[in-house]
Amino acid sequence: MKKKLIIIGVIALAVVLLAYYVWVPGSTPQGQPPLVRLTANSLSQFTSAFDADPNLPRLVLLLSPT
Repeated sequence: MKKKLIIIGVIALAVVLLAYYVWVPGSTPQGQPPLVRLTANSLSQFTSAFDADPNLPRLVLLLSPT
């Protein structure tokens, strides 16, 4: 019985933390533009920000679950 309660508690905690991660917006350091979710509608905004200063190095990191 006690083992079941611990497992249920761990699962509930994982669900709460996952929900917090998904729905609470991220933050950036002062002076840095805010985070933007990359979608088909925001692609032009990403492109203009990416090409804003040709003298700065650029890095795009793409993470995929597969």
